[in-house]
Amino acid sequence: MFEINGILWRILFVNGNSEHLLRSDGTHSLAVSDWNDKTVYLSDVPKNGYLRKILAHELCHCFCFSHNITMPIEQEEYLADWISLYGTDLIYLLDELMANIQIGVA
Repeated sequence: MFEINGILWRILFVNGNSEHLLRSDGTHSLAVSDWNDKTVYLSDVPKNGYLRKILAHELCHCFCFSHNITMPIEQEEYLADWISLYGTDLIYLLDELMANIQIGVA
């Protein structure tokens, strides 16, 4: 389990054909974040780096839900994709910059 903005979420790995991975248009996905039961459903198929990208994408949706951030679904999908591709680099760079700023300030 993990918490975002005081809301507890869980991650559940399911079979790739699980009904939990059905999108509203009837197609299957590799992951779905369900606000109703505060669960990220992940297919048990993706591994390693691909799983990391998928989970980063879904966490973006969880943050949006948990902070009541609403936007058109196309925009939210674009943001989640961006986070899954570049979010780690952003955080590592931020940590590096903050470490240098702290050294420079002290």
